[in-house]
Amino acid sequence: MPAPPSRPAVVTPPPIVYPFPPLMPPPAGGITLPAGGLPPVVHPSFRPDRRNPLFFPFGGGYGSYGYGYADSTTPNDRAPMPQAPQTGLLRLAVTPASAQVFVDSYYVGTVADVDAQRVLQLEAGPHRLEFRAPQYRTLTVDVRVSPMETVTYRGALDPDRPPPAVVPAPAAPPTVMYVIPNCYLGNLPPRQNRLPSGCSAKDVQILKPQDAAK
Repeated sequence: MPAPPSRPAVVTPPPIVYPFPPLMPPPAGGITLPAGGLPPVVHPSFRPDRRNPLFFPFGGGYGSYGYGYADSTTPNDRAPMPQAPQTGLLRLAVTPASAQVFVDSYYVGTVADVDAQRVLQLEAGPHRLEFRAPQYRTLTVDVRVSPMETVTYRGALDPDRPPPAVVPAPAAPPTVMYVIPNCYLGNLPPRQNRLPSGCSAKDVQILKPQDAAK
């Protein structure tokens, strides 16, 4: 029969001996503590304005603290959650319905569009409304929206009337001229006492404008 395979030898390591330092005997006369006892050990991250459930059991026989350590995950270090602004509702009762609505210079639609939504949600506080429509004068008003309340504005745009037409002045009546050949020409009938010698007022001729144009 063949010989059984040989097994490797088992080597047992020697036990580990830690090099502990020899115990030092207490000094003669014992240890003298300062008045009031030893000062407390304060951890570098200790913060007295915070309460933390963590507990660090170190620091010898004293100096262990169960609160006051800074922790980036504590609620005190978290940024406050932003609060949504308070809003109110605005209802419009304005004519004409085709007028454009501007809130704080921003176009929000026509009056009919706002009526279709019934109300317009705005941030609480003062707002300036402006209504524009062709052939109407622009209407600008200031309103204040209260939180969780509905404000109704009622108004109407005035028609933009055209300026009155300029009426031309009446034309002057046509001027009639009086003529005495080689003696007189004027718009008033001649007087005999003012005519030169040899001229007679009976020889006057009336010259109308249509005759002068010929």
